Amino acid sequence: MAAGRTHDIINLSLLPVAVYYLQPDNFSGFISGYIIGTFFLSPDNDIYHSKPNRRWKILRFIWYPYTKIFSHRGVSHLPVLGSFFKLFYLIFVLITAFLFLLFLTYLIKPDLLKKFSFEIDLNSTFFILKHPFTVSFLIGLVLSEIVHIATDMLYSTAKRLKLIR
Repeated sequence: MAAGRTHDIINLSLLPVAVYYLQPDNFSGFISGYIIGTFFLSPDNDIYHSKPNRRWKILRFIWYPYTKIFSHRGVSHLPVLGSFFKLFYLIFVLITAFLFLLFLTYLIKPDLLKKFSFEIDLNSTFFILKHPFTVSFLIGLVLSEIVHIATDMLYSTAKRLKLIR
């Protein structure tokens, strides 16, 4: 298995090639997704002491349950599914934190919540998912994951064939 630095170098070196050949609808979305996928939402998030998890600094604890739920080279190393599991996991963590803050607010100052209305507009939610930035971001995120997984496969094969140590 390739080291974290190797993944970073390979992913970053393939970014210009990906942008050139794919010509995404939204360059900033694609590059953002690719960079975030390379450095923060890597398939190696299922290892607690991995480089991508250490980059989360004080928020690293968020990934501890994820490392206990998913084994290394399991779901996280499946193209497309791995990215979406990590995104859904993060959304779940954010919603849980938001609900916890609402509960604390209710305990401390219950009248404060009466001033706010919490409604979800599904039309705007689906619009966000169809937006060119979001689509390009997701494509960049998935592509960075595919490059990571391909690097692992090539490195493991080369090691098995004793081409590298």
